Amino acid sequence: MAKMSTIENRAVGACQLDDNNEGRIERNLFEVNGGTWEALRFCKNKDGQHNRVHLVIDEEKFVELFRDAVKNGVFHPKTLGALMVILGEIPDPFLSVIGSISDGTLSQDIDEELYGENSQ
Repeated sequence: MAKMSTIENRAVGACQLDDNNEGRIERNLFEVNGGTWEALRFCKNKDGQHNRVHLVIDEEKFVELFRDAVKNGVFHPKTLGALMVILGEIPDPFLSVIGSISDGTLSQDIDEELYGENSQ
């Protein structure tokens, strides 16, 4: 395979593994063989330098890989619970849109409308 080059670093998640090592997940724009694509790169930095690239994968394939890993028991239930909490912290864009166009009275008197004496 030809050399892959990072054109743009779009997002990074990192954590300190120990005093000298940092684990990272990056979303980057890559170039290889004259074409470009966006993918995730899982890597380890030692003293600020990339010393080993573990995996470069499209996000769709990452989801497929993660789904299979969960199905096959790779992660402990405690880990999956922590991931669900993290995902639960992400605001739902649909609910944000609804809230932006509602004056807060959307469901006001709904019981009366549906079940009251005046309902047909």
